[in-house]
Amino acid sequence: MKLSTKCRYGTRAMIEIARHYTEGPVKRREISKSQKISPAYLENILIALRTHNLIRTIRGAGGGFTLDTTPENITMIQIVQALEGSLAPVDCIDRSDVCDRSEFCASRQLWQDLYKAQTEILKKTTLQTLLDREDWLMRTDYCI
Repeated sequence: MKLSTKCRYGTRAMIEIARHYTEGPVKRREISKSQKISPAYLENILIALRTHNLIRTIRGAGGGFTLDTTPENITMIQIVQALEGSLAPVDCIDRSDVCDRSEFCASRQLWQDLYKAQTEILKKTTLQTLLDREDWLMRTDYCI
C-alpha cells in the first residue's frame, strides 16, 4: 500500500489541529503555514475530513478548525479511509464477486492477511498516539 500525498498531508493537518485541541480552533492559514501545505490543496483535504465528521468548522473571527472529538478517540483508520477510501490491496477483498477465481485463489488469502495487518495497526493508532510520539521525538532530539 502506498498512501497518497493527500493522506500524508491530511494526517499532518489532523496532528496540527489535535495539537491545539485544548486551545481552540486553528485557522486554515496556520495549518497551511506550519505544515507547508498549499492553502488550496489543504482546503480539499479539510473538506474530506469534515465530511467524515473528523473535524468541524467554527465560523467567525475566532473560528477555524477543531477536532470533532478528542485526539484519543480518532484513529488513523478513520483518517486514512476518509482520505483514501478502501485500503484493500486488491478489489476482490472488498467484493469477491469481481473475480470468478476468488473462492480458490491462493494469493487472495495473502492479500486478506495484508489488509488485516495494516487495518489493525491503523485501528490501534490514535491521534493522541501520534501527538505523544511527536512529543517524545522532540524531547529526545535535544542536542547541546
